[in-house]
Amino acid sequence: PDGSHLAADPCHEEAAELGGKFAIFLMLAALGYVIADVAADGLLTEYAKAEPLEKRGSTQTTAYLTRTLGQACSSTFVGVFMNSKLYNGSFDWGLSFEQVCLCFALPAMLMVPISALLVHEPRAKSDGGKSQFKCSEYFAMCWELLKSKAFFYAILYVFLTPVISGISTTAAGQVKISWAGVQNFQNQMFSVVGNLLFILGLWLVKKRFLNSSWRMMLIVTTVFLQLLDALFNTHTVFDVVRNQYFYLGETVLVEVPQAANFVVSTFVIVEMADHGNEGLVYGVMSTAGNLGSPFARAIGNQIYRLFEPSLSNADNYIEDTQAFRWTVFYSFVLSYGFGFLSLATLYFLPQQKAEAQKWKTTWSRRPIYGYVTIAMLSAAFIYSLTVNFMSMF
Repeated sequence: PDGSHLAADPCHEEAAELGGKFAIFLMLAALGYVIADVAADGLLTEYAKAEPLEKRGSTQTTAYLTRTLGQACSSTFVGVFMNSKLYNGSFDWGLSFEQVCLCFALPAMLMVPISALLVHEPRAKSDGGKSQFKCSEYFAMCWELLKSKAFFYAILYVFLTPVISGISTTAAGQVKISWAGVQNFQNQMFSVVGNLLFILGLWLVKKRFLNSSWRMMLIVTTVFLQLLDALFNTHTVFDVVRNQYFYLGETVLVEVPQAANFVVSTFVIVEMADHGNEGLVYGVMSTAGNLGSPFARAIGNQIYRLFEPSLSNADNYIEDTQAFRWTVFYSFVLSYGFGFLSLATLYFLPQQKAEAQKWKTTWSRRPIYGYVTIAMLSAAFIYSLTVNFMSMF
């Protein structure tokens, strides 16, 4: 009656609790995907190590370019076929969740014969070159790697970077939906364009910046991404421009530097791998990178819950008071501060391939590095599983 608006009550309050059952099945499906993905990345690392030093990284960049093209196809699929009212979209038609799962299962099944018939995987040989590695030889080689100070530094970099940079404001989602008014279809279509520009960024790294300083590229791209994000979010928060196409413009503009930022961080993996343990190296370092995000979310939730008015209350975004806008703005400023702070982890990253090899061959090897790596990743893994399971039930 007074013309005010409040957030609508959920139409199915039990949905959040029932979602845990679906999440477990999807988790099992994701487990199979991750195992296959790490095996493929390990083989990719083996191919990359066979490249000349000045061209090393070309194979990785080409593989990620192809993968991004697949992501563009999946974004198109989601934007068109998962944009019905069932998914809070704008279309009157669409596929059910079961039909979507079936569509994704078919290409996954095709990868079994494709991988068996078309992927060439050379057998790993022991140092003598006459036989395959024995288990004792393989584990001894892995322990030597874990004792390396150079590998320990690489683990610290890939783990700490997402821990620090991932402490982002909890207001971002509501700003995007409530204030910018971003719709699902437009969001997915801009993602497709962004993926294509991401491919362009990967191509530029492959052709122009393959031998440039890793640290300098990460500094430049990180600073550019933070400043560009601040421009779009500040205009949206203070109602200078609240338009979904303006807001989504950032999705397109950031992709080229984001591509450089991403692929450069993976180059160090190839340099750390030895003959025969490529899959292990890629698996351990990918695990370290992915375990940083749960820590960042937990820390961020504790920090941003202290902001008043509450950043997670949808009613505050509907009331849209000037005081609340400043609260949201300050939360974004803090997020950018953590983004800049994450640059400190570049201390653990070598400048380029030659320096990475120098670190690996000349730096000391001590058991303490292996023990700390195992303890850190084990604690992070247990914490990550615990937090995720607690959020589902």
